[in-house]
Amino acid sequence: MKRNKLIVLALILTLSAVMLCSCSEAGSSGADADKPKVTLWATGSDNIRALFEKAIEVYNSKPESKSIVELQFIMQGSGDQGLSDRLAAAKLAGRKDTDFDLIAENGSSLAGYIDKAGDDLFVPLDFSKIPNYENVLIKSGFYTECVVPYRGTTVVMAYDSERVPDPPKTFEELDEWIKANPGRFAYNSPGTGGAGGAFVNWALYRNLPLEAYTSTDEKWVTEWESGWNWLKEIHPYLYQSGGKTVYPNKNQGALDLLINKEVDLIPAWADQVLTNLANGILPETVKIYQLEPALSGTDVVFAVPNLGGNPEDTYDFINFMISPEGQKICLETIFAIPVIDVSLIDSDAKDMVADLDVSKFTVISNGRLGSIRNEYWDNNIATLP
Repeated sequence: MKRNKLIVLALILTLSAVMLCSCSEAGSSGADADKPKVTLWATGSDNIRALFEKAIEVYNSKPESKSIVELQFIMQGSGDQGLSDRLAAAKLAGRKDTDFDLIAENGSSLAGYIDKAGDDLFVPLDFSKIPNYENVLIKSGFYTECVVPYRGTTVVMAYDSERVPDPPKTFEELDEWIKANPGRFAYNSPGTGGAGGAFVNWALYRNLPLEAYTSTDEKWVTEWESGWNWLKEIHPYLYQSGGKTVYPNKNQGALDLLINKEVDLIPAWADQVLTNLANGILPETVKIYQLEPALSGTDVVFAVPNLGGNPEDTYDFINFMISPEGQKICLETIFAIPVIDVSLIDSDAKDMVADLDVSKFTVISNGRLGSIRNEYWDNNIATLP
């Protein structure tokens, strides 16, 4: 009899525990159900997807978070309709019921969005409701009242120091090196990734006045001729496969050539190189440096499209991303350059980006001229024999 009583007591305790757990989960689920849903749209390479998946997982798990964030990610160079085209289509159709609640994009790319959708595409933000904004050291040079920078990024030169002990630093040195080392340099097609785009921009803009760097005026297109001529000139000296010059697809395509030691020198996003080094994918002999003048970099920002969402629902997630915790996630996931004082971030990884200063980046924001550039390159460079 005593044994039966013990069994009954054990069953009661087990059922009580299950009921308490269920109530707790139901309470948590109920609390989440009361929070507004925010859809974040982002684009880029797979490392950016990994960053947001990690950050959103951490944010959504916090009981004090004021919203539930979901990610919609468009892989750059995938052939899918781009984010700017999607927003423009919705804006020009007069839609106010979209899920374009929040976007993450290079600050230098926003001019292209405005070109397509109009000056009122983005909502001015109430920074008083984003308290961590006061710690942001970099205020965007583009549409400052509508954006919050959350990381910096730049294109650098990545090279194998074992095979290239003294890499070329200037235009003249790079020109000489490419021609003296046929097949050992590559850049990805500019329409498939920003690293190749930055390299093409470097060729086109290096002798132009600074006003051209942030202008969408098509008068500058005629000034690109010397840059195009140089890109045509080096074409036969670039990476080849099957006896023909080949331009890798996407930023990762160029990195893969460096990983496999098929080339020795490429333009690449700093965060992608550092991530691949940390993961042991790139050889330890790979290092990075900057050309003179520098390849382009930018702040990467959050912006709220004027397409029906409630900006206030997004503020808490933005505030999290620029907090020391959010910045640590950015730094340790993709070696993003922090936008707050690195002394606020508890991470050994900050030493990896110590030499990358966002305030010293070359910024090119040319809006629709980027499409003109890509079209010319596709028709006149990629088709060369």
